[in-house]
Amino acid sequence: MIIALAIVTILYSLLILAFCYNWRDEDNIAPSVPVDNAPLVSVIVAFRNEEKNLPALIDSLIVQTYKKCEFILVNDHSDDGSLSVAKSYDDSRIKLIDAPNEVVGKKAALRLGYENSTGEILYFTDADCIVKNKCIETLVSRMRAENCAMMCGPVRYSDTKGFFSGLVQLEFLSLTGSGAAGFFMNKPFMCNGANFAVERKIYAEADLNTKYSSGDDVFLLHYADKKYKVGFAQVADCIVETKAPGNLAEFFAQRVRWASKAGGYKNPFAIFVSSIVFLMAVALLVSFVMGCIQPLYFLVFACLLFMKNAVDMYFIVYVLHFYRCGRLWWATIPLTIVHPLYIVSVALAALVYKPMWKGRKIKA
Repeated sequence: MIIALAIVTILYSLLILAFCYNWRDEDNIAPSVPVDNAPLVSVIVAFRNEEKNLPALIDSLIVQTYKKCEFILVNDHSDDGSLSVAKSYDDSRIKLIDAPNEVVGKKAALRLGYENSTGEILYFTDADCIVKNKCIETLVSRMRAENCAMMCGPVRYSDTKGFFSGLVQLEFLSLTGSGAAGFFMNKPFMCNGANFAVERKIYAEADLNTKYSSGDDVFLLHYADKKYKVGFAQVADCIVETKAPGNLAEFFAQRVRWASKAGGYKNPFAIFVSSIVFLMAVALLVSFVMGCIQPLYFLVFACLLFMKNAVDMYFIVYVLHFYRCGRLWWATIPLTIVHPLYIVSVALAALVYKPMWKGRKIKA
């Protein structure tokens, strides 16, 4: 038992240390795309009941420094004032689409947006986001400079006030940081649907695995990585801000929704990372429970916890520095306490519990 726990901890530690070794604090920004050679970018957003968030998103899109854009906004059967908000904008680049009855769900709505777009490059973000004004220009420039078919960017939560928000932000940054590090290791395994650009042909070819409600971003990345060059723009001007879950129930439902797609992974490194993170959490819980039966295991638990925390904190230093969120250091200790239980409970819940999202029960 102790040997198995030690092996899991060593593998986990080596993984996080590899993230640290390959980390880039901030890349140099690629030169701007010449105006006469700028491809049309179709910005595609699916929205459902986002009346409060849409104004901030649209305001951030129409002031992008990259001007050769069309904005495809797809209404996924909203029953609030979202449609009216979208219609209130007088900008010829905005194309508003009302999804027909047979088109239901985010993946289907995004596909509808793609079908009604004309851009050589597609840029995806979410309806509750704020996109920095140089974001699209930077992503397109990096795609051209590095000859990438898909370019992903960093995402963070917009609100970090309060105890719960601080914990959620730190946990989210650890996820986005891990995903970025995968790109730097040439083993991309995770990205965020709130901030990425992709060549049109890639989206047309890819199987986004409609069995799962979420994962349009990750499944697309896994497909693109098999056949094309993909990249990550580790640039402050590319950070997209999105809304954090408002309470514990929303947070848990969101994470279960994200975890539910793991069963569809075919990317070996994604499977390895998700498995070793889960096994590390199990190792901590098992050693603690065993310690209640046999006190020697409390020493094992303490050793495992120390090793995990040491490498985690080493990595989070880099992540917090890039996101300019050093003030969140206070959250590392409480997050350490709840993290193993949270990982195991979310993973197990994803097998049997299908939470509601936007008034619909998720699939798979």
